[in-house]
Amino acid sequence: MEGLIVQWVNNARANRGVAPLKVGSLLTELAGDRAVTISKTETLAHPSCLSCVFRSYGISFSICGEVLAWTSYPWGYQAAKNIYNAWKGSPSHWNILMSPSFHRIGVGVAYRSSNHTTWAAGELKG
Repeated sequence: MEGLIVQWVNNARANRGVAPLKVGSLLTELAGDRAVTISKTETLAHPSCLSCVFRSYGISFSICGEVLAWTSYPWGYQAAKNIYNAWKGSPSHWNILMSPSFHRIGVGVAYRSSNHTTWAAGELKG
């Protein structure tokens, strides 16, 4: 699912003449942890100090950003598509994903079995 989401984001960037985002392993680790956290709390909330979280993972950056979403679809293609469409439908999230200031991304997805929801985090750095 994570790979599909990154692929769709990069296709959209290419259509706008923006360089593709490269996947970063530490960003992916952070995104996975964030997806688990938001799935457990069922809250789409950004940390009060996102840069502090990046630094705690040893991620260096000149700019950092985060996009979050959830869907009522369980794990799979449709859940990935809904996450992507949620980001695309939110101007603030889409502006982050399409910004040429960012060059690396990590996407994490978590499934909450108690209510069959899928939660996702995208962590970006420039």
